[in-house]
Amino acid sequence: MMLEVAGVQYTNFVSANCEIRLDALSNTFNFETVMTDGQALPFKGGEACKVIVDGETVLTGFIEVIDIDYDGESHSVNISGRDKTADLLDSTIDILGDIRGEELSLKVIIENVIAHIKTDIAVIDEVAPPLFNGAEDIAAPEAGDNAFSFISKYAEKRQVLLTSNGDGNLVIATNSGIPADGAIQHIIGAEDNNVMESRYRYDLTGRYYDYQVSSGLNPTALNNAGETDLASVVDQGGGVFDTEIRKGRRLTLESKASMSSTECTKRAFWEADIRKARGTMYFAKVPFFRVDGTKGDLWKVNRIYQIVDDFIGKVEPMLCNSITFSFDLDGGRVTSLGFVGQNAYTLDLTPDPSAEVAGNVE
Repeated sequence: MMLEVAGVQYTNFVSANCEIRLDALSNTFNFETVMTDGQALPFKGGEACKVIVDGETVLTGFIEVIDIDYDGESHSVNISGRDKTADLLDSTIDILGDIRGEELSLKVIIENVIAHIKTDIAVIDEVAPPLFNGAEDIAAPEAGDNAFSFISKYAEKRQVLLTSNGDGNLVIATNSGIPADGAIQHIIGAEDNNVMESRYRYDLTGRYYDYQVSSGLNPTALNNAGETDLASVVDQGGGVFDTEIRKGRRLTLESKASMSSTECTKRAFWEADIRKARGTMYFAKVPFFRVDGTKGDLWKVNRIYQIVDDFIGKVEPMLCNSITFSFDLDGGRVTSLGFVGQNAYTLDLTPDPSAEVAGNVE
């Protein structure tokens, strides 16, 4: 693993890691080095940088923290940072004004916010979710709104993820459904296993039987739709039941964005799906950074890999949700992988035949 700053690639680190997540906007890195007496640190903090894994750029961002620790026997330096999308996580909106139009898309809303905070981030739309309804939606940020919180409520409304790529650009994504070469294998008696460690987590504490989302319509936007009674403006809502969970567990959400009853039901589906994905996770640690050891592709998020683990009892394809590339002098190259269900984060809102659907669905 290398850290590239101003075109110079630095490699003399005692440890390094880079975490990449599908369900988070900004990715992170950390490098540790040991300095010798009289050696000057080449970084001051704030520099643009790239993290390179086996010759491929996996993160483009900035050095944000330099932590120096020394005593009579050692002098260590930790260098950490995030990719460019961190600016959206940290920044607040000043006076932006309403974002509206007949072709109002999630991409347009995000690009307006990016231009407002004056950061160099492109928006890659891999999903092309439906346009927002001009009679229902006006993106109206308030001064002081967090930039990411503002755009994320519109991403939730369209049931998509906001993540980033190796160039540090924002990606509108959902489950790619793309099968990948390579597999996670821990078969008793096999000689070609690649699992060093594994763990399975099934956690119901964040899941509910009854999901309800309530909202109202935007009165200003409704001026474009003609005459509308007051009840339909303020009384919108919808929900779903997750019949895998016991009755008596209920979650009611007040939508952060104006929604119709139909949109509330879709938002409830998305909430149930996200919580189900995060409640069933499989983790594995494998040697090297590539799926076939020293050859093949790097492990990638948003790809579906076959899991065969006799020790955990898992034999199924799963979606890669997180990757951490790690290196240290003792352990060498290791990749830690997190997986969720194969169908997590999808836009298929057709309910399971055994499930009940509540709410006003058009």
